[in-house]
Amino acid sequence: MDNSNSKQWCFAPIDTWFFREARPYDSIGGTQLSSIFPPSARTVAGAVRTLIGENTEVDWNDFHQNENHHLRKEIGDSKQLGQLKLVGPYLLNDNQRLYPVPLILLEAHVKKKSEVKKNTNTRIKLKSKNTSTQKQFVRLHPGYKPVNCDLGHVYLPEITALKNKVIENAKTIENVWLTAENLQYILEGEIPHDVEYLSKLVDTENRLGIALNKKTRSVEEHQLYQSQHIRIRYYVNLQVGVTVSGIDETLHPKETGQIRFGGDGRLADVTISTSLPTQLKSPNLTKAKNGIFLTLLTPANLGKSWLPPNFTETDDEKGAKIWNGSIKGVELTIVCAVLGKSIRDGGWDLANNQPRQVISLVPAGSVWFCKVRKGNPADLQGYHIGQETELGRGELAVGIW
Repeated sequence: MDNSNSKQWCFAPIDTWFFREARPYDSIGGTQLSSIFPPSARTVAGAVRTLIGENTEVDWNDFHQNENHHLRKEIGDSKQLGQLKLVGPYLLNDNQRLYPVPLILLEAHVKKKSEVKKNTNTRIKLKSKNTSTQKQFVRLHPGYKPVNCDLGHVYLPEITALKNKVIENAKTIENVWLTAENLQYILEGEIPHDVEYLSKLVDTENRLGIALNKKTRSVEEHQLYQSQHIRIRYYVNLQVGVTVSGIDETLHPKETGQIRFGGDGRLADVTISTSLPTQLKSPNLTKAKNGIFLTLLTPANLGKSWLPPNFTETDDEKGAKIWNGSIKGVELTIVCAVLGKSIRDGGWDLANNQPRQVISLVPAGSVWFCKVRKGNPADLQGYHIGQETELGRGELAVGIW
């Protein structure tokens, strides 16, 4: 990404935030609408475009009706972003970007064998009634032998064994974030020294509301709804950040301000600076004994597929399914993958006053284990794959396994 005209926009809450999930209010019955956090790329893109328009004192009626409006080239319309390019959105804690934990990292109970002395290796430990057992992170790697399952004859991820230790009750971890330093440990084939649990950064607040009739200025019967708001903890300096580029330098607002951000008309303070997040370093690929992995730093729009674009299925010498293709000129073979639950992303089209079509996204943290056939995989660090990359979707990081 060209940083010559890139700036970081930061959104800080005035009170609480509400970033509604894709389900509409009238389809949920008596259940509660949850908040998506961090917010979707379209939510943030909408706020950026709105603030740019307001700072240029645009006539929005003229903007929507005039296809040749001068600002459309810069910020686009309801279907595309014009020259506007985003990276993110992402969380910022004390002005440091946080990254989603790659799904190759699991939390497990690790029991020491009786004949092994106390291991002094640095691990994240939690209290346990059994002093011989500790909770720590373990990693996944592709299995060495293909297995038959509902997916066919394929390689499945397996837990990387720890010397002289027994691993029990391994499970995926959710809503956990990493600093750049700790993500770098994972990319280098290690485990992180520390993590950020989202539950320690934000609280959720349940709200009860009722629909209003604007004409009669009275409440609507049988129109109660529940929503879940996000409140940043008072001792945490947590913001939503996005890197904005592609537009004319003069369109970046020079003064800070406030804007409606997300649902229920909640407000955010906006600050803009030239201080960009630290770029992730490419791992030492000479240590990649088996291959590399690609992990998503932001959700990706891959259409109806779970694969990056232009990968095709074939069989290896053991008769197991593998997938060959290339990304940015780097020829890869995907051996297996660890994917999270798909994210349903919709939103509201203000220009046409209608809901957007709901699509499925491959979530951030998803991983593809690959072998490199040709090219330099370091070129893929920070590259974006899939559709709607101008929204920041599909940002990659490269690690080794």
